[in-house]
Amino acid sequence: MSLLASHLAALRHRDFRRLWIGTFCSTGGQWVQSATLGWVVYDLTNSGALLGAVLAMRAIPMLLLAPVSGLVADRFDRRRALACSQLIVVAVSFAIAAGLALNRLQVWHLFAFTLLSGVGMVFDRTLRNTLVFGTVPRADIANAVALNSIAFSMMRTAGPAAAGFLIAWVGAAWNFALQGVLYLAVVALAVTLNTPFEEARRAPKTTARADMLEGLRYAVTDPVARVMLLLGMVPALLLIPSLSALMPVFAVQVFHTGPEGLGLLLSSVGAGGVLGGAASVWTARFDHIGLTQLLAICTFACALVGFALSTHMVVAMFFLVIAGAAEMINMSSNHTALQMSAPQAMRGRVASLLPMFPAMMALGGLSSGLCADWLGAPRAVVVLAVLAVVIASVAWLRSAALRRLRLSTLVEGKSQTCAK
Repeated sequence: MSLLASHLAALRHRDFRRLWIGTFCSTGGQWVQSATLGWVVYDLTNSGALLGAVLAMRAIPMLLLAPVSGLVADRFDRRRALACSQLIVVAVSFAIAAGLALNRLQVWHLFAFTLLSGVGMVFDRTLRNTLVFGTVPRADIANAVALNSIAFSMMRTAGPAAAGFLIAWVGAAWNFALQGVLYLAVVALAVTLNTPFEEARRAPKTTARADMLEGLRYAVTDPVARVMLLLGMVPALLLIPSLSALMPVFAVQVFHTGPEGLGLLLSSVGAGGVLGGAASVWTARFDHIGLTQLLAICTFACALVGFALSTHMVVAMFFLVIAGAAEMINMSSNHTALQMSAPQAMRGRVASLLPMFPAMMALGGLSSGLCADWLGAPRAVVVLAVLAVVIASVAWLRSAALRRLRLSTLVEGKSQTCAK
């Protein structure tokens, strides 16, 4: 197999290609939403704290419904469940578009929109991650996750840029309408998807509550799953909010620009993410997956410090590219390790822990917004970045499971040997 073919191995499978196109649509809608929602809230309120509070509403369904989404993934048809969950987001996206177009939008509408779209997001993440295992063989899982990261990053580049310019040219209402169209495409792709590599699932023999508790117990007691969750939460709580919740504050207060500038800043992160996604395809061949995550977190934090200290927008965009690349490498390796370490019977419940990361981003958005109001946005970013490096370094020093974690043992289905 040629080098290029090995880097695109998962795309040989038709159903993964469909799932991959759906990832483009889903993440495109999410990034258009993120840029537009942040701008609209800040334009209405001029408050970093209130901006963070609106974004923090996503944490409620992600934390409350994540175990339910895992139970659905393990017990029901994942394709139909994915389609149904995205119809919720279609409806609320068109509703907000109408509210903006009619000039009747109030701040509480945005709180409600964030809450309901979070319901769709938590099911999308859990079901999409588990569906990967049904569309490619196990040997191609790491490659498939990396390719999904590329799709995520490419839309992270195009989505905010398109959102910023659309706000300036035709108004924010069209951005929410665009989201609705993209999520409709996700619904159409989900119902036509097949899962030829999905392993047979046994009929449940316990109650739904017992199944959910079993998944949570595994996450707490398994050394690999536990440290993967910790390393996934560090960027979500301390680093990524600087790229989302605080970006409108930097655009207005530091770089004195409008929605077009906001779109360029966010797209710089996405451009780095594309590079990081491509690098993830290569690092998926690197056996020391735990070390990959540590180095990615430290690079991410250092790049954010450089961004926070920048006084010129071009310099800031350079550091954002590095931050976006490091974030994608960390996310791809983390999601791969967490899901591949899980027993097949509870893969959905383990995958349902992944929406906790964006839930932590929402909570991090609230805390970073408050911190920015208190210290100023640049100082807040520096403080949070230093804290992230400290926590990740302590995890590396204290966790033998992390230091010994190897991709080769995960591919062989021997995750527990990593922890011994």
